[in-house]
Amino acid sequence: MIDENEYEEIPYGTSKNIDFRDLLLKITGSWKTILVWMLVAGAIGVFIGFCSPKVYTVTSKLSPELSYRSTSGNLSSLASLAGVNLNSLSGNTDAFRPDLYPEIIESVPFIVDLFEMPVTVVEKKDTVETTYYDYLLNHQRKAWWTTVMGWPFDLLNWVKGLFKPDEEADEDPLHPVVDKYHLTKHQYMVYKAVKKKISTTVDRKNYMLTIEVEDQSKIVAADVSQLIIENLKKYITEYRTEKSRKDLEYYQEIYDEAKNDYIAKQREYARYYDANLGTVSRISQVRQQQLQNEVNLLFQIFSTASQQLQLAKAKVQQETPVLACLQPPTVPLKGKPSKLNLLVTYMFFGFFLSLVWILWLKDWIKGFKKKE
Repeated sequence: MIDENEYEEIPYGTSKNIDFRDLLLKITGSWKTILVWMLVAGAIGVFIGFCSPKVYTVTSKLSPELSYRSTSGNLSSLASLAGVNLNSLSGNTDAFRPDLYPEIIESVPFIVDLFEMPVTVVEKKDTVETTYYDYLLNHQRKAWWTTVMGWPFDLLNWVKGLFKPDEEADEDPLHPVVDKYHLTKHQYMVYKAVKKKISTTVDRKNYMLTIEVEDQSKIVAADVSQLIIENLKKYITEYRTEKSRKDLEYYQEIYDEAKNDYIAKQREYARYYDANLGTVSRISQVRQQQLQNEVNLLFQIFSTASQQLQLAKAKVQQETPVLACLQPPTVPLKGKPSKLNLLVTYMFFGFFLSLVWILWLKDWIKGFKKKE
């Protein structure tokens, strides 16, 4: 029979306690190993920092005008004189809402408009005047491992070019012919590159628009940010004022026609008055009165057209959006990656890996070898 005291019952849920003192002694006893791991990892981080091209970030902040706008009382009173209901013309909805601005900036037509931006590139003490399109296509610095990894694809494209001629070989990179509805392969590559460099976010509380542009040149990053702001203002202004500008052109035509008719009739009346000055003919007096009435009528039409023209100009000004630039683009002083940050990050990573090796992986390998 088995003695009941031969086996002791192990209570459920109990586990072996961790002796932190032994772990601490194990770590301090392997300080040389930890130091070597940290130095090696730090050296790798610094090496990556020297081999990686620096990237500069330019941040801009804009405060867009909300789409709802109410017509002022003075402007409504002025419009009523000409029989125009300005309140019925002003809409309270807007297809270009502030939360859609990032979609506008990342669209193909918007980014393609950046291709022709002039860029000054400094390469090996030489200054090159080119366009943003050519700069992204032919003047970008790459890490050596990126170039090595791209060799197979470059070789494959070269072999393909032997059997199939490159249709874009004759493309002028300084002045490319861009069809916004049908981009070529190179143009699409540049579009994707620009899209990756631009980051836009909108704060849902106050509709603050933040635009971040990254580039290897801090001057180019600042110039691209400024051009994005200018083009965004132009896009929104053209949309908001499209109907108002058409109305202004219409009222300008009416005003010019009414002015010409009034001046012509006024001159006709003046010539007739001078020619018949001193005559007592009743027919002459009736004709003179008719011309005077026609001049007065044309003056009223001209006066009304002038009021409508001023209202149309005021409407264009009213519809012109305000995009306040709270933080304009400025040239950054420092870029990334920072060699010091890489050194600290990789040394910490090396310290963590050394602990894994000392406390677990080293013993696990020894135990695995014993089992074999």
